[in-house]
Amino acid sequence: MPDSPIRRALRQRAHAITIADDRRSGRLAITFDRDFPGFDGHFAEQSIVPGLCFIQLAVILVEAVRSRPCRLVKVIRLKSLKPIQPGEAVALQVTSRQDQWRVMTTAPTGETVAQMLITVKDA
Repeated sequence: MPDSPIRRALRQRAHAITIADDRRSGRLAITFDRDFPGFDGHFAEQSIVPGLCFIQLAVILVEAVRSRPCRLVKVIRLKSLKPIQPGEAVALQVTSRQDQWRVMTTAPTGETVAQMLITVKDA
């Protein structure tokens, strides 16, 4: 997937990336500072992280787990439970389930922020 300005910004902000030894799961942490370009024009009165950013993060993390570039094929299910605002941090975890990836996004409190199920293929 070519790097867009948002994708580059997500890569720059992602930290604490860990990959399981069996390469079937991974985890990253990210803080969405006020300068994150994804906030531009996305609800000016009360900025929130666009849902597409979580999808992009999932693909970035799956690429790290698989050690190769990939592209999103399908979002099977996506459930957003809590908006994330400037200054907030989240953790994102991906786990391989056959040909699908289960994605959980949680707040530092452990509260689930979003859940999704995606498929990817080699780029």
